[in-house]
Amino acid sequence: MTTTTSRTLPFLALPLLALACDTADDATGDGLHSAVRDSAGITIVDSANPPLDSRLPWKIAAQPSLSIGSIDSGGADELFQVTDAMRLADGRIVIANSGSNELRAFNPDGSHAATFGGQGEGPGEFTSYSPTAVARWPGDSIAAPNPWGMRVSLFDADGNHGRDLSVSPPLLDVVDLLPDGKIVARARGGLSATATGSTGIVRSDDEWGVLAADGTPHASLGEFLGTEWWATFNSDGSIAGGRPHPYSRGTMGSVWGDMVAIGTSDRYEIRAFSPDGALARIVRRDVELESPSRAVLDEYYASRYADLPDEERTAALNQVRGMPPVDSYPAFAGIMSDRAGYLWVREYWVPEAEGPVWSVFDPEGRVQGLVETPPGLRLFEIGEDYLLGWKYDELGVEHVEVWAVSRTPT
Repeated sequence: MTTTTSRTLPFLALPLLALACDTADDATGDGLHSAVRDSAGITIVDSANPPLDSRLPWKIAAQPSLSIGSIDSGGADELFQVTDAMRLADGRIVIANSGSNELRAFNPDGSHAATFGGQGEGPGEFTSYSPTAVARWPGDSIAAPNPWGMRVSLFDADGNHGRDLSVSPPLLDVVDLLPDGKIVARARGGLSATATGSTGIVRSDDEWGVLAADGTPHASLGEFLGTEWWATFNSDGSIAGGRPHPYSRGTMGSVWGDMVAIGTSDRYEIRAFSPDGALARIVRRDVELESPSRAVLDEYYASRYADLPDEERTAALNQVRGMPPVDSYPAFAGIMSDRAGYLWVREYWVPEAEGPVWSVFDPEGRVQGLVETPPGLRLFEIGEDYLLGWKYDELGVEHVEVWAVSRTPT
């Protein structure tokens, strides 16, 4: 799912601190600490930065229990441009394969079960670069959004098309689904820029909201800063072109239980809203944000273009030579929730870690510790005893994988 703009998340006007009450501190012997207080009905949880060795005693298997993906098989397991995947109650995996505009279902043993959808503009069909996601819909149904078609297609558990929901613009980018079928969506707003002559950093003011189960507007969640892009401008100030900044900050969100968690990575703060748009909880965590230097930016692109032929490498480096550093590295890199009600926030960078590292917060928002997930695995779903994700292998082949997880009580 980015003239001068503010670099901070818009805040609701909170009452004076003197009105806060019901403060509680939770501290453990492993260096974890959280303070919980209530302010006019809004729960605020402040946690200390967990030590790097405060790994939760959860065990992730050394190898995936299931891996779907092949090269030149000519079958449904030859995947292309996977955007999402989900696991049904019976263990089948449904994959959103946007390269073929299809949903592909696989049995628990990895054999192909069914393919549905397909390219087109008819009922249950998907336009280019869709479906962008796949998720459970109430009643054991399957939902898949098609933002360019301005709809969400619904299928039963066997892949039979039921109906299409028209999604009301501008909230066409479906982010997640609430348990009752309401839709969390966002829309890109107008761009604002911090210009340095003919180039500058641009960000959109994105609108987030909740749509009812029939696709009509239900509640607004407010505006949040989008991803930072480096842009070049025409003489009249219009944008001639651009690319995402390699250390860009932006806004991410996920359903968290029956709430919507949204955070802008300019700071380590996650805001949880009820489906009617009311702010219910604020989760904060200490973090020391450093700023990338010009030398770091130059080193990044030198490494990225190192394998290009000399002439192409010189041209590519010249294109980014005027790119300025951003104000700071992102405070975090992603937000997800699991089936047990825990909130997972991906750390932007952890020294010496082989795979992504996540700070895990309990259903009340208190930090519990860190979890390191398999290297290269992009998570789609976190179950109580499994991880479902996507990765490339050494040949560049796409795979959707299931990894077993054993959670030891904390």
